[in-house]
Amino acid sequence: MKMSKGKLSLSASDLVGYLNCSHLSALDLEVAGGAREKPKHYDPLLELLKERGNLHEKAYLDHLQKGGYEYVSIDGVDISEDSVKATLAAM
Repeated sequence: MKMSKGKLSLSASDLVGYLNCSHLSALDLEVAGGAREKPKHYDPLLELLKERGNLHEKAYLDHLQKGGYEYVSIDGVDISEDSVKATLAAM
């Protein structure tokens, strides 16, 4: 969930979160609006899962490239005007 120029953008994860817990969505909305800080929590297992996911993604992209396929990598982890433009251009 992100607030940009007064407009709220939702991700698929935000919608799933709402279906599972509407209170979570209310808290996320407060974070997006700046009324609350996002909690900071370190989970070493989550970090390991993230690392394994990144390795899996890199291996799959290498597999595609070796198979003669091309792909476009769009940097960043957030939705921005630039990333949307890059995605549309890639499609």
